[in-house]
Amino acid sequence: MSEEYLDIVDENGKLTGERELRSVCHAKGLWHRTVRIYLFRKRDDEVELLIHSFLIKRKANPNMWTASFGGHIKSGSTAEESIITELKEEINLNPEIRNLIKGFDTRFCISYDSIVNHEYTSIFYLPYDDDIEKLIFNDDEIQQVKWSSLEQIEKAIINNPTRWYIKTADLLLIKSDLLEKISA
Repeated sequence: MSEEYLDIVDENGKLTGERELRSVCHAKGLWHRTVRIYLFRKRDDEVELLIHSFLIKRKANPNMWTASFGGHIKSGSTAEESIITELKEEINLNPEIRNLIKGFDTRFCISYDSIVNHEYTSIFYLPYDDDIEKLIFNDDEIQQVKWSSLEQIEKAIINNPTRWYIKTADLLLIKSDLLEKISA
């Protein structure tokens, strides 16, 4: 598989008109676009997120829990198109774009090994109330998946932050945004 090109953006997420290979973006710390999608359901007046842990052999964030799916937005693609592609690739789910709930955009910076990741990330939510057993994990990165309430996730992050890819402050932003969107 050939390496993907990514559109370069400024720190505010505005396209610069340039594009670069993903490896070059990471090597040079160039800002590029990504998407994160949170699958949620309501149960007994609580909102639950579908969380998963990465395999221990995964290079980035091995054996850590997270609450989102997603990835890089390929050059020329929209955030919504990328979400559809990522969900198909990662969990064999084919949602309709009209069911996506737009969250907020944020900047995300992380460095590990020789990678400098400067991402301008678009957050989305997707209601999902089907059995998780129907999902097929195609990317050889996920070892466990389960539903967990927002409060349970928050407590787990506070009690064991090194096991979570998402931080407490980020979860609280997601929680506030999601609850506002679904109660409107």
